[in-house]
Amino acid sequence: MVATSYTLGNGRYAQKLESGTPVGSFYGFRYGGVYQNLEETYARDEEGSIMTNLDGDPIVMKNGTYTCYPGDARYDDLNYDGIINEKDVIYLGNSMPMVTGGGGFNLKYKQLTFTTFFHYRLGQKIINQTRMNSESMYKADNQSKAVLRRWRNEGDDTTIPRALWNYGLNWLGSDRFVEDCSFLRLKTLSLSYDVPKAWCERVNTNSINVFVTGYDLFTWTDYTGQDPEVSLPSRITDLAMDNAQTPRSKRFALGLTVNF
Repeated sequence: MVATSYTLGNGRYAQKLESGTPVGSFYGFRYGGVYQNLEETYARDEEGSIMTNLDGDPIVMKNGTYTCYPGDARYDDLNYDGIINEKDVIYLGNSMPMVTGGGGFNLKYKQLTFTTFFHYRLGQKIINQTRMNSESMYKADNQSKAVLRRWRNEGDDTTIPRALWNYGLNWLGSDRFVEDCSFLRLKTLSLSYDVPKAWCERVNTNSINVFVTGYDLFTWTDYTGQDPEVSLPSRITDLAMDNAQTPRSKRFALGLTVNF
């Protein structure tokens, strides 16, 4: 196994080349929502019992060296030591799609021809960095309206932590921001009409074809970003991240083909 270095920090994911896992794999923490109250911040052992120190006081969970409080992000403590660190990092996904391809069909009825072409990717995981940055509430950057649902008081039904400006570890690299960007896209839809031979002869032509074509008209996906067709990493050490690239626009073409 060859592993890259990893330092605990907001927005950071780990990578490593490991036998049995695909190239493009990335690693991070498993997100568990938000600590609702003080008792939920107490560290627990494998049996779910609260861990205590030598004085019998409850041990409070830590994200690295940061002590957790109600409203902070909650990550799974996989080794039950009361500290979220590199020992709790797990496999989160693969930046490379499992399947990619395309295909279409033609339908012809008399002088009309209907043509389609679809493009798809399946099984690709990406990091929605736009969501990560716009829900961090960490700097003075513009934020998503999703932060209006952030935790404020005990009992708030939300998965978005409290606001901590330039402080805390509430947006560590975790599955919170990892999404499946599988999609099926209608790349091309075309309708053409062959003008009858008799009409062509009247204007001294062998054939006339009129067509209208639309490009990137529909996309079916569960991805929450602007465009699931994120550029594939150019190197195996790169991660597939979405930085809110401009989505493909719908385009139309109207044409006429004349053969003399």
